[in-house]
Amino acid sequence: MKIAIDLNDVIRDYSRNFVKYFKKGINHNFNEEDVEFYTNDMQILLPFTSDEQYRRFVYEDYPFELFGKCPAVERNLPRDLNDWVEFELPNENIEVMFVSPMESDLTIQSSYSFLAKIGSRVREVYFPIDSSTVWDKCDVLITANPRFFENKKEGKSIIKVNKEYNKDYESDMMYDSLLDIINDKEFTNKLINGKRHD
Repeated sequence: MKIAIDLNDVIRDYSRNFVKYFKKGINHNFNEEDVEFYTNDMQILLPFTSDEQYRRFVYEDYPFELFGKCPAVERNLPRDLNDWVEFELPNENIEVMFVSPMESDLTIQSSYSFLAKIGSRVREVYFPIDSSTVWDKCDVLITANPRFFENKKEGKSIIKVNKEYNKDYESDMMYDSLLDIINDKEFTNKLINGKRHD
């Protein structure tokens, strides 16, 4: 069995970090405390003046800050994730890969920098242009991204990491964080036996 783990808002604190750098690089007067994350589409969530301004910000001016310097969602997550991937999941014949859709150019090398920073030992990383192709590479996906819920393929399982912007999406299991999944000693049993966890 192969589990794919989405990087954004599951491992790296992408959305909040994005807002921080939007204030720094685009609008110094922007009040980041007032942001309600009703979507994970930052171009919709934040007041960019044009598609070109958004594209330049993400892919030219701030890719390292957004994708590489981004902190982990929780402080101990990198250590616990590495232990889980290296020592616990192999016992159940489970492989892990990371995914991050819609990345290109400098964001990809910045994401590799993030993975190096957290000391990742995961062997496979996939940066799909078409997010639906992730389902061809895994059996189970751990994500917060609504795009994956919308294109889930039959026979695959999706585990939701709860966020304000994905509360209306159905999943096979849901948790408040990846650490909650790692700390659930029954997780692999639930996964293998198809038991729901809400």
